[in-house]
Amino acid sequence: MKKMKFKAAALTLALAVSSLSAGCSGTESGSGKTVVKLFHYKQEASEVFSEIEDRFNETHDDIELKIESPNEAITVLKTRLVREDYPDIVGIGGDMDYSNFLDADLFMDISDFEGVNNIKPEYMEMEEELELIPKEGTYALPYMANCAGVLYNRDMFEENDWEIPETWSKFISLCEEIKAGGTTPLYFGFKDSWTCLSPWNSLVVSLAPSDTCSQVSSGNTTFSTEYAETAEKMKALMGYCEPNPYAYSYNDACIAFARGEAAMYPIGSYAVPQILSVNPDMNIDSFTLPACENEEDNL
Repeated sequence: MKKMKFKAAALTLALAVSSLSAGCSGTESGSGKTVVKLFHYKQEASEVFSEIEDRFNETHDDIELKIESPNEAITVLKTRLVREDYPDIVGIGGDMDYSNFLDADLFMDISDFEGVNNIKPEYMEMEEELELIPKEGTYALPYMANCAGVLYNRDMFEENDWEIPETWSKFISLCEEIKAGGTTPLYFGFKDSWTCLSPWNSLVVSLAPSDTCSQVSSGNTTFSTEYAETAEKMKALMGYCEPNPYAYSYNDACIAFARGEAAMYPIGSYAVPQILSVNPDMNIDSFTLPACENEEDNL
């Protein structure tokens, strides 16, 4: 059976904050409506969430939905949690922050919510694999999946007859060819450290077991054992990007790629709208970052 490509997806999760904060949720506004606060971290999706907020409030007389998407959302969220200023619902990535929050028992078990049955089992399995220590119950609903891979400038590829690489060695050879021609092969925005996760996830999904974190927590393996090859390949990619990628943010990288300053951008599909806002005519495509020498092993 062919391995499913979407295992490289990054989930965005909607979470109900635990009953620990029940006293803070469902407050009443001056109009007597119950106020439900939704906090999410996807600033690039803020317009969509504003539309959702308007549509919800137009169709509910007794509930008022308030949605927030601040800058530095995770930092703001952590500060609020320390102060016990809990939102009712949190939208964050399926990442280590989620795992740590879950491990701290901050989220409510929503197993009895019938909507859980409408989610594809594959996505719910991914959610379970984010648990540092296996827990009984369901604590999050995936509401968005983004593909992690390599965005590329299709026009630039066609003009130079560059072929889409299907193995790690071919990918490195392509980077060498592009670099030799005077173009920057890759662009990173590692000033925002979360952007490191996109190329990392694109590699590690093919190179290490998906339950590595749980297995490390259980004492069955180590990160040094499971992630060594991924780390070496991440290091190799640094030879083909802009000078000092730690000086450039996610927005800087999106703008640079939109302006043709690099042929490829290893990032999630969520970046496409941001890039097109700078260059609406850009011809963007994507391919799987090939971490292995056997094409069938690349997820």
